[in-house]
Amino acid sequence: MKRAAWWIVAAVVVVAVIAVGWWGYRQAKDFEALARAGKADASAALKSLEGGDTAAALAGFDKARDEFSRARDLLGPSWLRGTWWLGDQLDAADDLATIGVEGSTAGAEGVRLLDEASAVTGPDRLGRLLTLARPRLDASLTSLTVVADRYDRLSADGLVGPLAEAVTDARDRLAPLRPLLARSDALLGLERYLYSGQHRFILLAQNNAQLRPTGGLPGTYGLVEIGPDGLRLDTFADIYTLPNDTLNLPIPDGRQVNSRHLFFRAAGWWMDFPTSADVMLRLWGSMDQPQVDGIIAIDLPTIRDLLKVFGPIRVPESDTAFTSENLIERLNYVVQVELSGQGLDGKKTAVVSLARTVMERLLRLGDDEFLPTMESLASSANDKHIQLYVTDPDAQADLVAAGWSGALNPPADTTDLLAVSNAVIAPPAKGNLDVAKALDYAVTLNDDGSADTRLTLDYRKSARNVLGRFNTQFSNYVRVHRAAGTTRTGGAVDESLTDATGLPTFARSLDVGLGEHVTTDLRSHVPHAVRAGAAAPVPGLSVPVPDATGAWHYRLVVARQADLVDTGLSVSVQVPKGWTVVASTAWLRNSGEVLPTTVAGDRVTLATPLSQDVLLDVTLRRP
Repeated sequence: MKRAAWWIVAAVVVVAVIAVGWWGYRQAKDFEALARAGKADASAALKSLEGGDTAAALAGFDKARDEFSRARDLLGPSWLRGTWWLGDQLDAADDLATIGVEGSTAGAEGVRLLDEASAVTGPDRLGRLLTLARPRLDASLTSLTVVADRYDRLSADGLVGPLAEAVTDARDRLAPLRPLLARSDALLGLERYLYSGQHRFILLAQNNAQLRPTGGLPGTYGLVEIGPDGLRLDTFADIYTLPNDTLNLPIPDGRQVNSRHLFFRAAGWWMDFPTSADVMLRLWGSMDQPQVDGIIAIDLPTIRDLLKVFGPIRVPESDTAFTSENLIERLNYVVQVELSGQGLDGKKTAVVSLARTVMERLLRLGDDEFLPTMESLASSANDKHIQLYVTDPDAQADLVAAGWSGALNPPADTTDLLAVSNAVIAPPAKGNLDVAKALDYAVTLNDDGSADTRLTLDYRKSARNVLGRFNTQFSNYVRVHRAAGTTRTGGAVDESLTDATGLPTFARSLDVGLGEHVTTDLRSHVPHAVRAGAAAPVPGLSVPVPDATGAWHYRLVVARQADLVDTGLSVSVQVPKGWTVVASTAWLRNSGEVLPTTVAGDRVTLATPLSQDVLLDVTLRRP
């Protein structure tokens, strides 16, 4: 009897296992079918969106979300996730389905926002759109933060074949979005900050022809309000109409023009924008001006790129329309030549008119201008042509994380930093027009982990001159900010500074006349350029080095200064004798674009326009 009972129990268990296995097989097949359908519908939705068919795109995203949701529901009870082997398979499947659900949600919310935007008309279109966009933006960014979290967990290790292939495919498809996903949490924080109430910002328009460390000397300023009630430009005026401050801050280390102390208009004296902005706000507060929550600085390339979207713009002070092709040269000609006889106040009327007209165009964007304008502004922020600073510490931390703060903010495990700041320090005021710049940085790594470096700066000024006496010479005060502990070992340097950035800083004054070519160099010693271990991955950019056992790393950040043209950058890294290069990769830090590097024996080289901050990782193995 007992023997019969044992066989009955065994038979029941076998039948149960077969049943569960069959159920699991059917569930897996159904999951795979729904996931494939969701992937196909999401891909079709993207193609519809690219083709301008928002109705089809929305239907596709909604259908994909439903299919991914149904697939996720097939994964069974949560207690199964704790089982050996099966739990790993289910977790991976859940990650894939959740990425599909949330990615489709983000897409659908974006399409709905576009549809709602097309229904908004009138002169204050952008402001009204900002008012209604909040729920769509919040939902879309919230979904992207979930996608980012699940993407970071994806791994094909230990998974069955089809599931491993699906994970690999998902990682490959999402790879171009890694920089955006890495910033999604910061963007969500910024969105919630902006909609937490009306915020007033100083808007500075910087002229890069009169180059300064933050991009240019601001000739005009405005007050702009942004928040749940929309966007409004309160005023825009010549910056010289502001009263003098009452702080009498001393001139910082270095040289300035015609200043006994630090005026508000000249306070953009540090390449690290938060450092400059903090001083600007202190000076602003001493002038009995309206309270503000931060500063937005834009420059001429920002306006130039907007004119690529808007087309020509006319102002009363110029008989020629401003276009993206002639803006920089034409505006400076109107101010410095055509209006030169109208005094300091009269010369700036064209700049004020242009800035006000551009802002008005922003407020009434056409249907076909909205996306190109947003893309243009985002690109300008990535390239430091727009820099932002807010007094709220959490929002400022989000700006830094988003890459839009203009901060000198090297990531963890950075071993070397190079930030070159140029500034027009003496007449002629617009001397930075038609100046090409190049930066060559040669690094020799040593066995003890230090590095000996040589920086060569190259300046060429065109013989062409349309501004006459206002552009006969580039009178440059160049400062080179380096990593902590770096010391100078030679080169043409006038002074070493105690800089407000807290970084070792070396400076030199030089003049480049019309048609001239001038070079200068700085030789330095970096004491801890190579460190044990592979460098920590940078969110949205680098990934762990596959073979990092016994590795060492050199990580360089080269910071960009906003300018009229991109500086040419070339870097060479000489590896110590007997050491080998395991890997080398470089990125534009904000966009995530991978830059080609070349490894030839014991040397790594990189050449690129310095359009954004550049990050270079070299992973080494010592003998």
